[in-house]
Amino acid sequence: MSEQKLKYGLEDKVPAGENLIYGFQQIVLFVASAVVMPVVVGYALGLSQDEVAATLQRTFVLCGVMTILQVRWGHRFPIQDGPAGLWSALFLLMVTAAPSLNMSLAELRTNLEMGMLLSGLMVMILSAAGLVRYLAKLFTPLINGLLILLMVLQISSSIMKGMLGVGESQPHIDGKALLTAVFTMVVILVINQFTRGFLQSIATFVGMVAGWIFAALLGMTEKADLWGNGLITLPKLFAWGTPTFDAGVVVTCLISAFVLISMVFASISGMAAMAESDAGEQRMRRSIFFHGMSASMTGLFSSIAFMPFVSSIGVVEMTGVAARGPMYLAAAGMIVMGLVGPFGALFATIPAGVGNGALIIIFALCIGQALREFGKVSFGSRENLIVGLSMIIGTGTMLLPEGTFTNLPTVAACLLSNGLIMGMAAAFLLEHLVLPKKETGVITKYNR
Repeated sequence: MSEQKLKYGLEDKVPAGENLIYGFQQIVLFVASAVVMPVVVGYALGLSQDEVAATLQRTFVLCGVMTILQVRWGHRFPIQDGPAGLWSALFLLMVTAAPSLNMSLAELRTNLEMGMLLSGLMVMILSAAGLVRYLAKLFTPLINGLLILLMVLQISSSIMKGMLGVGESQPHIDGKALLTAVFTMVVILVINQFTRGFLQSIATFVGMVAGWIFAALLGMTEKADLWGNGLITLPKLFAWGTPTFDAGVVVTCLISAFVLISMVFASISGMAAMAESDAGEQRMRRSIFFHGMSASMTGLFSSIAFMPFVSSIGVVEMTGVAARGPMYLAAAGMIVMGLVGPFGALFATIPAGVGNGALIIIFALCIGQALREFGKVSFGSRENLIVGLSMIIGTGTMLLPEGTFTNLPTVAACLLSNGLIMGMAAAFLLEHLVLPKKETGVITKYNR
């Protein structure tokens, strides 16, 4: 239950003038959440500026469409749907692993399309069959905490390379890139720590804009081709190419999709309490179904798979507005922005250093989420062994020389060379088979 009385409840109609103000605020938050990851991941995947711009446009449209579906027929709460940090990390770690698997970035992009398509379909089927709550039992707080830690560790190398401006064409530190990344990071940290309310909630967005301006002053930004994709651009199906199947990529995507189910539970439960409503099992099932649909849709339209943003809870707490009207307005605004080409083209000029300066803050906060998951566990020798062995196996695999598994079949090489998969495989085996513990359900409220 919310500690403060809501100004407008779920079923309330907000006056037109206030609706516009609250809707615009939601659009700013949408943009802040939806820009950074597609830009950083897009360039990491080898996309051109025009292709990154098009990816941003498709992301904006899908943000609006999936949010409307969820708010109208899914969980029915004012929660934004947008690119998930876990999926962004997955994409970046696969970029890092691709060379050792003799996989080009073009192949990786089409493999990821297939991975999102299949994982989304699987979640939809499980939800329709009422089986999601049983699968959720596998993802205990211990498992979730380990996954987040391993994910951040595996992605940290890519983020640091991006901040330093290091890559195949630039083997040495780029001083301007590092300066821009640090400037962006500092601005975000200052706003996050020393402000409150709405300004604090858009710290990432403000920091990126400031970093963007700073980079322009250093002569690092490229001229935006605002009309490169035309004035009006419809989302293109399979923009990265015809989907291709790779077992290792598909398995990794399936793991990510299932882990996010427990996070979806957490987002909706938190919002239900804040909005003074109820998150029943049927509402959860509908939400998980649309969550699976969003993963498949991002596979179809070549973007980063989504999740409901936990930050939406803070917005309701800050404004006291739980009504759906402003969210509908903001979602419609995102669709319009996604169809108008110059919006995507403009945001695509954000330098990689700026994006990675923001990304390091985002994933640093993920460590806090991992610690909160571990906080739900009573640690003893069993739990210490599970965490210790899983972390050693996972991080040890990340540090192995490239080419260690190249003499193995492609599927085996892809799985065994992925530290996240190896660490999680160890965690699942230890938690549920080798050192099982009774009543390890993730969200007991929905497992009864």
